[in-house]
Amino acid sequence: MNRSLVFMRGAVLALGLLTLGSVAMAKSVPADQGLPVVELMPLVIKHEADLRLSAEQIAALADYRKQAMPGRISVQKKIQMLRGELRMAILDNKPAADREALMKQIGDAEIEHFKGRDRCVEALRKILSAEQFAQLSKLYLDGLR
Repeated sequence: MNRSLVFMRGAVLALGLLTLGSVAMAKSVPADQGLPVVELMPLVIKHEADLRLSAEQIAALADYRKQAMPGRISVQKKIQMLRGELRMAILDNKPAADREALMKQIGDAEIEHFKGRDRCVEALRKILSAEQFAQLSKLYLDGLR
């Protein structure tokens, strides 16, 4: 077999392995999900007794979580994946247009995430009494300090 052909095959194989390595390195880290602007549902679950939730409220909250959680998780995974891709695009010096397209996708996904969190808070306002929501808000804000 021709020496240059053997060299080319080796180079193509090495480039393929390097590309696979870059894809593997593009795995994102948990911090890539971004912190939500507001995250109340875990507090509702944790402080269910303190908030004195009724059986109807508990059922309504469970229904909402069952309906909303798949979409929220999907958006968070999308953000995490896109941030990993952007990280590698920056490190690999991909064309600016490619990096900017990823940045736009991340921005759009973040907005989608913000809207989902906003919908969650609106659902909580409807399910909880005004007093319960005020108590929950205080718990949340106290936890930020």
